[in-house]
Order: sequence, then C-alpha cells, then structure tokens
Amino acid sequence: MSLTPPEHIIIVCCHGIWAGGTAKGYDENEWLIAGFQNGETPTFIEHIKAGLQVLKEDEKSVLLFSGGPTRKETRLSEARSYANLAEANSYFGILSENDASRRIFCEERALDSYYNVLFSLTKFWSDHGTWPKKMTIVSHAFKRERLVDCHCGAIGFPLDRVDFVGVDPPGMVDGTNEAAFKGVAEAIAQWKEDPHGKGELLASKRRKRNPWGVSQKLFLDKEDQIRSGVQFIPIGEEEEGLLEGASQPWSQ
Repeated sequence: MSLTPPEHIIIVCCHGIWAGGTAKGYDENEWLIAGFQNGETPTFIEHIKAGLQVLKEDEKSVLLFSGGPTRKETRLSEARSYANLAEANSYFGILSENDASRRIFCEERALDSYYNVLFSLTKFWSDHGTWPKKMTIVSHAFKRERLVDCHCGAIGFPLDRVDFVGVDPPGMVDGTNEAAFKGVAEAIAQWKEDPHGKGELLASKRRKRNPWGVSQKLFLDKEDQIRSGVQFIPIGEEEEGLLEGASQPWSQ
C-alpha cells in the first residue's frame, strides 16, 4: 500500500487473450478470440494505448486491466495478456517501464462488463486501502450506456465522477455490423431488467466463461471484505453480489 494512495482508477475492459508471439499482438493469429471478434484485435490494442494515455496524464491514477481466464486453452487471464502485450510493445512509448511497474495492475477474475467495474473497484480498495474519487472506463464506444449508466448506476458509483473513453471496432464505426448493433440493444435491455446480473440469463453467460472455476467473491481476502464496509450477499458457494438498495462505501 503506497504512502499516498491514488485517487483515480482507470479500468481497461479486456475482450480477448493475447497468447504471445513475435508480432507483439499485431497478428490476429496470436490471439484467442471468439469468431464474431475477427478483425477486432487492433481495436483491443487501441484500448490499451488509450488507457496508458489517461494514466500518463494523471499522476494520481492507476490502471487496471480487467478480465479473467476465460478460455479453456490457457490459464492466462485476459488482463494479464493485455499487460504482457503492453510490456512487449514498451508501452508504445507512452509510459516508462518504471512508471508502468508501479501503476499498472491486473484484475484477473471478471467474466463480464459488470464485474469489470465491480471487481476493479474492490481490488483497488484491497491494493490501496481507499476508494477512488474518480473512475475512467476504457472499452468499445458502443458499450458506454451499458458500462456507465447500467453498471456504474447499479452499483451506486456517482456518475459525475465517471469518464469514458470509447474506441469501436471497424464494423461498428462504419455501421456494417448490423448483428452487433442488434446485440447492443439486447444486452442493454438484459442489464436494465437485471441490473446486478444475478438472474439465470446473465449468470449462465459468466459460468460459460469460467472454465477454470475462478472465484466470483467480491474480495479474495475475507478481512479486506469485512474492513471495506461493502454490503453484500452470497449468491453461491464461490459467488457474491451487492446487497441491492444498500449504500456502498464508494458512493460517499
């Protein structure tokens, strides 16, 4: 825990796993992605660059790559793979290695966008002993409503303290990916109906993305959980959720 804890959390939502390779992420064959994500890996790299740029511009910030080990082919998490890619590319000249080693962290358990936000928040508290005063989320631009209005709204993080940096993949920029546009509307409707993702529809998607049985508890350390003041309820043996309607400590 640093003597002067950071005040600004930057969350880069991860969407795939870079398995490594000499092309340093610029060859899509080096990635583990879903079929519908073909052609999107350059956008993932732009998300990394965008997060690093925000980090560079605010010395009171830290960056968390967020995403669990979602593929059966490897235990490597999405978050760790993004951090590896950033390091392999010398942080694209945006940040020094020394600065990166002190200010970049990996949240390696999230299995959907809601938990990208929530697990990043709880890891921030475990790492620094305080809650962030400001949040910046980096993802696809088309996910802004879901991430900010739905997720930050659901957990009670003040929306006037949230910034969003969106970079869309090509099919969303030029409007050619009609199926994706339809999917955006469906996803928002699902999260509005089930804001904390506790229902079977959204929970089952997380289970399918968890081949390694990664814990979905809010904190890995029980003492952290108690001291944090977060109001939660158990959902299953290895899963917890927020107590709906309760005031949470990051809302102050």
